[in-house]
Amino acid sequence: MRTGLALALAVVALVVTGCADPAKAISAAGYRNAVSLGARVELAKHGVLLRDRPACRSTGAENAHPGSDFTVECTASTPDNAAVTVHGVVTAAGTPAQREDYALRLDGRMLLHVNCLGTGCR
Repeated sequence: MRTGLALALAVVALVVTGCADPAKAISAAGYRNAVSLGARVELAKHGVLLRDRPACRSTGAENAHPGSDFTVECTASTPDNAAVTVHGVVTAAGTPAQREDYALRLDGRMLLHVNCLGTGCR
């Protein structure tokens, strides 16, 4: 039920914004959601808890095609108001050469530099 509601809201948002390619917009939103959740999991593994899920925005993901590069930026805060930022870069998206790079900072200091976020990482 929850997934259906989220998908329905995404489709409504696309219709309202007049997006030309709904599939790409949904994929971009899915990527931002995955980075947000993955960052939260990764930070928790290192003892950093967040007040809320990171809010993420991407540049270039909506128009991505195989081989594209794009970025994602996320912000959040800890319960004691420390600022958390995530800067991610994806290169050669959707190809065997795809690379991801994420820098997670706590109050401006580098905390983690990883090429994968969350529980599915190897």
